[in-house]
Amino acid sequence: MEEYSSLMSNESAASGNGGKIVKTADDVHVIILDQNGEVATPQTTTVELHSQLHGDIDCRSPISSSEFEAVNNVSCRGICVEDEKAEWEYRYQEAAMYLKEGEENEQFGSLPRAKNATIAQIIIHNFWFNVIDLLASCFILSLALVESPATIPIPVRIHASFELFALTIIAFDLCMKLRWLGWKEFFSYKRTGLKAVCLSIMYTEAIVVMIYGDAHFRVTRALRPIFLINCHFLGGARRVLQQIIRSIPPIADMMLLLFYFLLIFSVLGFYFFVRVPEDIYFSTIMDSIINLFVLTTTSNFPDVMMPTYHSSSWSVLFFVIFLAIELYFVTNLLLAVVYDTFTGIEKDKFKKLLLHKRLGAEKAFQLLCGDGHLNRICFTHFQGLLRYYAPKLKKHCAFLVFKTLDKSESGMLSLDEFNDVYGITKLKWQSKRDLRPWFETLRCGLAEPCRYIHKLVNSNKFNAFIFIVIVCNSIRYLVRTFKISLYVSECVLKLIGHGVKGYFSSGWNVFDFIANISAICGVLSNVFDTYFYYVVMLWPLRLLRLFKVKKRYRDVLATAYVLLPCMWSVCIVLFILFYFYAIIGMELFHDLPLENCCQSTYFADYYSNTTTFKQYFWLNNFNNIIFSYTTLFELTVVNNWHIIMNGIAEVNGGWSRLYFVVFYLSSMVVMTIVVAFILEAFIFRMRYEKKKHKKQPASADAEVEFQYVLTKAEIKYHFPDARNDEELSELMEEIRTWGKVTFNGTRERTKGDLERTMFADEIKEWIQENEFENNLKSVTSSTENDSQV
Repeated sequence: MEEYSSLMSNESAASGNGGKIVKTADDVHVIILDQNGEVATPQTTTVELHSQLHGDIDCRSPISSSEFEAVNNVSCRGICVEDEKAEWEYRYQEAAMYLKEGEENEQFGSLPRAKNATIAQIIIHNFWFNVIDLLASCFILSLALVESPATIPIPVRIHASFELFALTIIAFDLCMKLRWLGWKEFFSYKRTGLKAVCLSIMYTEAIVVMIYGDAHFRVTRALRPIFLINCHFLGGARRVLQQIIRSIPPIADMMLLLFYFLLIFSVLGFYFFVRVPEDIYFSTIMDSIINLFVLTTTSNFPDVMMPTYHSSSWSVLFFVIFLAIELYFVTNLLLAVVYDTFTGIEKDKFKKLLLHKRLGAEKAFQLLCGDGHLNRICFTHFQGLLRYYAPKLKKHCAFLVFKTLDKSESGMLSLDEFNDVYGITKLKWQSKRDLRPWFETLRCGLAEPCRYIHKLVNSNKFNAFIFIVIVCNSIRYLVRTFKISLYVSECVLKLIGHGVKGYFSSGWNVFDFIANISAICGVLSNVFDTYFYYVVMLWPLRLLRLFKVKKRYRDVLATAYVLLPCMWSVCIVLFILFYFYAIIGMELFHDLPLENCCQSTYFADYYSNTTTFKQYFWLNNFNNIIFSYTTLFELTVVNNWHIIMNGIAEVNGGWSRLYFVVFYLSSMVVMTIVVAFILEAFIFRMRYEKKKHKKQPASADAEVEFQYVLTKAEIKYHFPDARNDEELSELMEEIRTWGKVTFNGTRERTKGDLERTMFADEIKEWIQENEFENNLKSVTSSTENDSQV
């Protein structure tokens, strides 16, 4: 006993029984002492610690002396309990980071090399920190409203102070990344390096503005969207931007072909029509090029043709041939090439993301298995991982996720099973009893009427009746109060039949509720002779439900549903594109005297303020950010865009046309990508339906669903202190009452799920090729190492 007492100075931690754990001088064994300082008996000692750390031994069953010695020698050699627990906590964090980096398609080299850099990484991945970064980026963009030329003018030094404040927040984000990655890794990322360079330039400019109190020519403000596009929440927009950049080479090839024909026809047009009297469109080679370029957008047709057509009717052949080649052949060929390239990019993106996520899962799996351990993960380690990867997941939901992944029902996860962790952790779990109609718990005979109402509102006849009323309502607005009462009655019946939670879980029901409330307010406001009543015209939109009857409409609606996330990202990219050109336009063209300009030109009437029918085209300017966005949107629509371009060019100089031509080409590229998005999603959906051979509505594939049962024995085994746990105490009460509880796990089906089904056979080939390449790399590296030795 004296020998053991001499080791008490090296005491490192306490066991779960109140005993103490120390390590011997030779760093070989871990000795477990009880509360009295005696050596604990191996036959009565559990290895809960080892199970928590390695997961391969049942922590509630006694072990023999030989097993105890094996645990000490193999698993706990030279490591004190607290240090090993801290080591595993660090492993959980690192494994979670691997999964997040795999899911977000980030390089795994970005993981911290030292433990003290983990704090910076945790800050960078914190939700609220990312929200602050997003708000700071949006705030910097919004400064265009108050900067000269301003919509809301404020003193220069005030908005410069605001800019410095927001830039400081972004600088703090970059400092955390620098602390996390280190100098070499930090500048190896193009996005991070570009963000740092832009931050340095804008910080310097803001300080100069602050000192001199004067807003100088600052075209670099157009680079502010770089801060926004680098935000954590805009990964979809970044991917769209990457796809646009990757689509530029084939688009550039087709643009070269388009300009080749444009140049040929411009020269021909100049020599054919230069002698035509009163023709102002082909008076010079430059005019010929510009007007034929505008003609490819059909904005100036047939105006550009009429003078020559008046001179000779045969001249129409020139324009017909030009439009047939440029507009109907080359432009459509451009769309076909972009679609083909885009489809290849989409498939390649899915392949790379799939393999990258598998690699992240494999790295996390290796960390959770431990050293010298079976190639499997126990629930203890999996729960530790979810504390950092999905911290909002409740304990019983964590076990349900584990149970869903454990297809072999072995109580341990293999690598193949663990690879599905990304999708399964997104499931939302609900007790089947929670899914029951709300009125099942009512007494005094109230449940039976509610049951009939529930059946009524779910019947097809009830919905058909409502649709007929809506159709009649759309044709003629008569007996207004009666119809409003009918809609309100429908709303009340559905609230009773579905319950509040069930009613508002449907988007259509939310729309109906808002329309009903608006209609009631409209009827009340009708007393004051206002026109607010006509918001009830929103009701006919409910007829969109009828489109689900026809398969073609179901496919269109399903395509729209798949496209919604992509379209949101495309809208952000368009907003950024407009912001870039709006800032440049304000710096170049603000405060131009466009009203009553352009005298003696064919477009003078558009800018004249003295004609009987005013066109008000002088409002299409770049005097502030709002006017700039409006002008750019009109340019995107392309109707009469050449009038805006020629008006500004007349006042500011012919070189100004270059700005409008470049913007048109940029917007055309983005809009072509949008069309490719829609085509790809629709055709993909058609192929998916054909492959699945499903005749049910597209909505049947809207969700991924799993169902599992939790029993009292499982809860007790995996959560011994469930009764003392606030999260699990209610579940234990429910299990005690009913014996078991059935849970449904659901989530929305994403395009990635459809792609996994579509490319199921190819995915196997991709995985085999990837494994072969990895094995080849490992063999090559080992051969090189041997040769060096």
